Amino acid sequence: MQKDSLKNKYELRLDEMIKNAGLSYREPSDSTEIHNILMDMFKTRCDGKRVALWGAGRKNTDNSHAAIILKKYTTYIQGMCCLIDSLEELWGDEFLGYPIISPAQIKENNIDLVIIASKVQADSIVKDLRSYVPDCEYIDIYGELKNRGMEIYHKFYEESNIYTSLYRLRKEYEESNAELKGEKLRKLIGAYLSIQDFYHGRYYGNIYQEKEYKDWELVKDFFSELTAMEEEIKLINSKKKDDIVIIFIDSLRAMDVFHKDDTGNYQADMLKEYLKDATVFTKAKSTGVTTYESMISVVKQKYPYEENVYENNILADFDEFELLPLAKTQGYSIRMYISEGYQIIHNTKEADFIRQVYLPSKLWKLYTDMACATGKTFNFMYVPYELHFPLICGYHNKEPKVSGFVDVGVKDTSAYVPRQLEECKSYVDKIFAYYESYLSKDVLFTLFSDHSQVVFDESEKKPYFMYYNNQDRCVNVTFFIKGAGITPSWNENLVSLYDFCEIHKGLMLNGVLQIPNRDIAVYQYYKIHYKKLREYAQKMGLEEYIDGIQCFVTEEGSYMVTATGKEEVFLTGGTDNVIDTEKGQDIRKKICEKWEISFPEFMK
Repeated sequence: MQKDSLKNKYELRLDEMIKNAGLSYREPSDSTEIHNILMDMFKTRCDGKRVALWGAGRKNTDNSHAAIILKKYTTYIQGMCCLIDSLEELWGDEFLGYPIISPAQIKENNIDLVIIASKVQADSIVKDLRSYVPDCEYIDIYGELKNRGMEIYHKFYEESNIYTSLYRLRKEYEESNAELKGEKLRKLIGAYLSIQDFYHGRYYGNIYQEKEYKDWELVKDFFSELTAMEEEIKLINSKKKDDIVIIFIDSLRAMDVFHKDDTGNYQADMLKEYLKDATVFTKAKSTGVTTYESMISVVKQKYPYEENVYENNILADFDEFELLPLAKTQGYSIRMYISEGYQIIHNTKEADFIRQVYLPSKLWKLYTDMACATGKTFNFMYVPYELHFPLICGYHNKEPKVSGFVDVGVKDTSAYVPRQLEECKSYVDKIFAYYESYLSKDVLFTLFSDHSQVVFDESEKKPYFMYYNNQDRCVNVTFFIKGAGITPSWNENLVSLYDFCEIHKGLMLNGVLQIPNRDIAVYQYYKIHYKKLREYAQKMGLEEYIDGIQCFVTEEGSYMVTATGKEEVFLTGGTDNVIDTEKGQDIRKKICEKWEISFPEFMK
């Protein structure tokens, strides 16, 4: 049974300090939390079922409930087969590639579960559903959220969270007249403090004190008290030597964290205070290009094609993630700092689960929990949000806009995606830099990402799966380890996330960093399920690439083969297919001699 994530003494103390300073802030509703809840709900309740969505939204392809669900959540609803609508004029049509049927056809289509996304008509839809198929399961989205204490006064998919609110609050402050400026600034400070973003909270707090706005002495006293509490936490944690911290940042690209200069030396572009003490794996590769498909290797030491992660395999059992039972036998208390959308392992009494969304909140919770712990702790943290689409963070110069990775190469996002990426990188870097001193340099600390991403490429306009040979934008990931006994270095060995557990077991058992000798790294693409993207690929003549691609990387070059049998070879750093050359055939032969290349039945 999952344990409650109770607030520790520092969290309670901070809450009281904020209240006493008159800096309390509460966000009315949070679309990020809603998104995570829906992901989890769809994954767990739609798995293995034929699913229909009630309501075509009059075929509004941009912003209807149906359009958003079909574009944003089909990865988690792989059994989606049709839409249901009461409007006779829509019957027999298609919407985003899915047929629209009448309610009377539910039974003959063998529908197991119906998703109801209407905010106003849910009760009448349930009544109609019961009249046609009394035993059919259903998910009433707004009803489910209400049952979880989330009363939604807008459309559930409208981007309204603390990060978008921070932009709005800052603009209100900057554009307000002198009479209201202090009040607006105070609210902005409170919003930053509500997610423990002390970097920006202090910045705006200093302005508040300099301007001597109303009760500025209370704000000054708050930050003085915060400094004293932070020093107390840092002192306690500086004496800890045995803790383990593993931080997994979704979509953090290696190309954004470091680069090789003209002299052949590596230079850090992000996380500089961390990298200078770390072994950095400069050729680390993920095994997949999406989170679940890649993380099966990190957690279970399996390649994506070894089992269908979307058939009840997204989460692992406690014992399947080998680092966890090992940590248990070594006397660690285990804490999983996860999100509603992806908690890594199934609920178990063997671990504490702490669910939060935003990076600064996660780091604050982690380091204050460590300061309160009486024994040694094993801490695994998932950071799902800031560097993953839609690329929204705690500081934007312009109003952030929403897009998804399926938009890459299909929709022109040049006006905002490149800017938002840079803003998010800067924000993440500042937050990590702020919290760096909270942790002892002797603690075993790992930071990695699960895959790279295209984000935006002005030189080419093609969908994300066509970047299979651009490893910087598909599988070159951030992966470094630091702590007592780790020699700072830029390690150029070929490393796969498949080796993640083995590397860490060596550190936990022997205190030695041993890198498996790997001459081939493998990454695999699943079949594209999003119908609109499949249609776009067919239109562009890319049909051979949408049913799966296997990729094999060596120091010399890469061999790619699709589910349709198309083969390609690229020399390292090259973009021309050289499979018909002697060198290309030699690379292909070496790989095929070591790997039996086939595609799984579940992708056919």
